[in-house]
Amino acid sequence: MRKSILLTLVAAKLFSASLLGQSTIDAASAKAEKKLEDAVARLAALREEIGSEKVPLATDRDRIFADLREVRREADRAQRISDNMSADLSAFEADLKAQSEVVDYIINLSSEFGRTLDSQLDPSETSYYSEVIARSETAAEDPYLAPLEKLQPQKAVIEAGLKRMEGLVGGITYPGKAVSPAGLLEEGTFARFGPVTLFASESGVAGLVKRGQSLDPDVLTIAEGKFDAGIVALTQGETGEIPLDSTLNNALAIAATKENLFDHIDKGGIWIYPILGFAALSLIVAVFKAFEIFTLPKPRAGVLAELLSKLDDGQKDQAMGIANNTPGPVGHMLQQGVRYSDHDTELVDEILYESIVETQPKVMRLLPFISVTAAVAPLLGLLGTVTGMINTFNRIKIFGTGDAKSLSGGISEALVTTEFGLIVAIPSLLLYAMLSRKAKAYLARMEKMSISFVNGLKTMREPRAPIEEESVVFSMK
Repeated sequence: MRKSILLTLVAAKLFSASLLGQSTIDAASAKAEKKLEDAVARLAALREEIGSEKVPLATDRDRIFADLREVRREADRAQRISDNMSADLSAFEADLKAQSEVVDYIINLSSEFGRTLDSQLDPSETSYYSEVIARSETAAEDPYLAPLEKLQPQKAVIEAGLKRMEGLVGGITYPGKAVSPAGLLEEGTFARFGPVTLFASESGVAGLVKRGQSLDPDVLTIAEGKFDAGIVALTQGETGEIPLDSTLNNALAIAATKENLFDHIDKGGIWIYPILGFAALSLIVAVFKAFEIFTLPKPRAGVLAELLSKLDDGQKDQAMGIANNTPGPVGHMLQQGVRYSDHDTELVDEILYESIVETQPKVMRLLPFISVTAAVAPLLGLLGTVTGMINTFNRIKIFGTGDAKSLSGGISEALVTTEFGLIVAIPSLLLYAMLSRKAKAYLARMEKMSISFVNGLKTMREPRAPIEEESVVFSMK
């Protein structure tokens, strides 16, 4: 019973719940339909609004695309123009660089022409062209000048060189100053044609022009003034007889290179003086030793035989007298031999050898100095050669290799020291050989006499065989 009631209650509950759910679903469905209708209405309104705005937006879009295409065309045109301008600029820069290199080459070549012209100038022309050449070199090395500003001085130096060439071909006269043979700087007129330059002063001094010790040219008188009148007439535009050296002044240059011994020595630099010092000392020693060796007393012929004969006869005092009368080291050796002649021959031999050894330093003294001079002089000459070449290379760094006169000092020092080193070494070696040979010959003579003396003593002390008397038998028939 109770179970049925419960089932009834549950069924009632389920039925009421289903009715309630159905009403809820219907309400939700109505609400959804309402929302759908509202959404459809808004969609239709939005579509109507989009349709009304679509045409203007399309028009704006087409206009913007047209503007974009125009801008792109302008950009492409500008890019092409820019590329063309860049190419033209690169070509212009390359051309400008090439032209700058040509200008620099012309400037350097003109500057080199100015330096060459300066090295070829006659002493009388220095005052006329030095300023133009100096401006050319200064402008070429100035980094702050524009290329056109550098070209003007180069043009001026080239024009000066051409003008000088025209004057040399046809002959030219110009005023100037030169140093006379008396050492006075005089005003006058130069006459130059080709490599020949003549000068005539207002006081009448005339001659050939040469480079002097100073910047001003020197005047060299020819043939004791024989051609002075002709040179003066030529400088005045008249006709005159003048001297002409067919060797193009080489004969005068060769004559100018001739020097005396002291000038030649002076070119050797500082190392020439130790070489000459060794030469002087070696010569003094050689003269002294030659006098000493050649004046050594020599025993007279037969003195040894006579002395041994006296000893053999037992006359020792007379033998000592003969030894005392024999001068020099040989006499002293013989005195020692006679004094110890009664002793054993081996002792006598040692005593005589001691005399020879005592004499040897006296005879050979100072000779090694001559040998040292023969060895040291070439080494000093080589040292002078090295220092001279060092000086030469230092001058090359400063002056370059264009001016040989600036290098002649170092080369002269290099060669002159070697020359004098050999000049001193060769005679020193010969003198040492000759004097040493003479000294050794004297010592050899003493040794020979000592050996002969000892051998003579040995001969005297050997027993002598008795003399057998021959018997003669006479038969009488």
